[in-house]
Amino acid sequence: MFLARLADISVTHVIVGLAKAPVFALIIGVIGCHAGMQVGKDAESLGRMTSSAVVSAIFAVIIADAAFSIFFARVGL
Repeated sequence: MFLARLADISVTHVIVGLAKAPVFALIIGVIGCHAGMQVGKDAESLGRMTSSAVVSAIFAVIIADAAFSIFFARVGL
């Protein structure tokens, strides 16, 4: 089944995936760095900011993926 579905993948899907990946990485990196700069002097602050960064990054990636989907649908890819 995997090999049958693998044959259905076009070059366009690979290019779209490769275009989205660096944007998602940038979003995750910026959010992680921003949260890291907000950490206080105690371990509780570190845990709180780590959790906040993970949730924020997941939410931002979902929103960015939705924006990419809308864009690529309008372009026709």
